[in-house]
Amino acid sequence: MIISYVQTKGGTGKSTLALNTAFSKYLHTKFKSIALVELDPQGTLKSWWTEREEDGRNSGKVSFHHISSSQKEVFQDGIKSIAMHNQLIVMDIPGESTGKLHTRFACAVSDIVMIPIRTSTNDESAFADNLYPIIKDIIKADPKKKDAFYVLPAFIHPQSNKSNIMEYFEDVLPAYVKCFPALYPTRSVYENFNREGLSLSEYAKMVKNNKRYSRQALSAIHDIEEITKNLFRILER
Repeated sequence: MIISYVQTKGGTGKSTLALNTAFSKYLHTKFKSIALVELDPQGTLKSWWTEREEDGRNSGKVSFHHISSSQKEVFQDGIKSIAMHNQLIVMDIPGESTGKLHTRFACAVSDIVMIPIRTSTNDESAFADNLYPIIKDIIKADPKKKDAFYVLPAFIHPQSNKSNIMEYFEDVLPAYVKCFPALYPTRSVYENFNREGLSLSEYAKMVKNNKRYSRQALSAIHDIEEITKNLFRILER
């Protein structure tokens, strides 16, 4: 099974979401092996993983793979090889203003495509102009993919009403794209937890004696676990 975080815009939280999905405690109860795959040539997750390895951190069921090539055959073959050895693949797809080879590939091969979007007209316009045409092409070629695409409301105020946010997106989203039944709130901890190659759970343990930081970390963990529980429910359908 393959889950991809896709957005043609950069800075939408894809890498943070992919990382934390792969390390979700809930998904670790459901899958024996999980591959975190980065297709971004910039190597944001690769740098983070290198720090983990240098510090000797135990990644448990998670393996990491960085495929930086822009040649379609290379990353296609790479994913096929990774899929042979892992029950679940979580892919971080780079923001792409032109070409969009990685984006098209992820949309075609993934069981679920997660699209982080803020409640802003700029994000909605970028989605409509750049990503939705790709989604329509994929579904035209393979109608079974019509249930694979989900917008994840991102950078939402933590006190926002979930139902109101979901209703907003359900009203503006086009055909074949659903609103994911969980939110990705704005939390300062997402900016800091992964220093020194830490996972969110590892960071929470490190700051457990600081009430404010610990509370923020536990709230963020709850966010991620809600997202991953809903991801698994969709995969089970």
